[in-house]
Amino acid sequence: MGLLHNNTPAAIGTDQSRKNILESIQRAHDTDALIYLDSRQDFNTFSVITVAPNEQVIFIKNGEFWGILPPGRHEVKSENYPVLSNIRNALSGGVSTFTCQVYHVNTSEQNVSWGTSTAIEVQDFYLGGGVIGVPTLIRGAGEARVRFNIREDDNASKQAFLRLMGDKKLYTAADLSKLFAAQISQEIATALGTMLEQRSRQGSINAISSQLKVLSDELNPTLSQLFATYGLELVNWAFYNLTIDETDERKRYLDRLIAAAHTGSYDKAVGQEILKDVATNEGNSGGMAGAGAGIGMGIAAGEALATMATSAFGKIESQPQTQAQTPDPVASLKTAKQLLDAGLISQQAYDEKVKEIMSRL
Repeated sequence: MGLLHNNTPAAIGTDQSRKNILESIQRAHDTDALIYLDSRQDFNTFSVITVAPNEQVIFIKNGEFWGILPPGRHEVKSENYPVLSNIRNALSGGVSTFTCQVYHVNTSEQNVSWGTSTAIEVQDFYLGGGVIGVPTLIRGAGEARVRFNIREDDNASKQAFLRLMGDKKLYTAADLSKLFAAQISQEIATALGTMLEQRSRQGSINAISSQLKVLSDELNPTLSQLFATYGLELVNWAFYNLTIDETDERKRYLDRLIAAAHTGSYDKAVGQEILKDVATNEGNSGGMAGAGAGIGMGIAAGEALATMATSAFGKIESQPQTQAQTPDPVASLKTAKQLLDAGLISQQAYDEKVKEIMSRL
């Protein structure tokens, strides 16, 4: 069975001058193509075009849109659709046939899967205390339910159709999947990354795996505009899953937020993190301990720490105190770490000592 069913009444068929005067052109039932070019291009006043449910027929003449027909049975001689009126007017101008390309477009819904082949990198500003963006890797999967919908009043969708088909005679579900994989998927990833970065400026995005419905609904308007540029109507979008790759860097910033919740200050949490780095430094090659090794740990480290502490914690009102009354916290932390490493105190005693030193800051 071909792509067309040509129904010509026997009585008319005997008259060669009126051969095929009544052409019934309709979609073949044995094709799974989403879009195909009809092999018939010539029409006359008595042509009949049957557009099936979940289908639209598009007329292209000289590479430009001529018109679109919705589902139903349409006769050139009687229907009042602009495209048919234009054809009828052209035929009444003395020509016997009207020639153009006719495309059958399947408008039934199609499901297309989406997934991240590589992680989407976004900047998490919430995790960075609202100051900097913490590099964050997002992975996910979802599904789009779409259908072709070329609208007469929407020039963008008509131009999208012309770009999509080009010189193709057939467009299948496999072609749609290729388009999705090659272009649309990347644009979805970009839209998702942009949305999550914006959300991170307002609050945490750590719980995205439990907010799939909310995130799907939030992204739908943006994706609808995206799909429209390809002549597609987005019926529904749904995420299957979204996850965050937990890296050491994210864990470090998360620890800062937890510390900030206890201290009441993000800056103070950063300062405590610096002190912990100093306390856990085992040699003279890194951190504050390394910086002060060459000129005396007690003086250089103490002065450097005082500068950082003032910057991190804010200006602290103080009273004159002697060196004996104010133990150097860096020296105290280093001593405690050495005692722990030597096995002279327990881990619990060390943790309590660190807590006690921190409480004096």
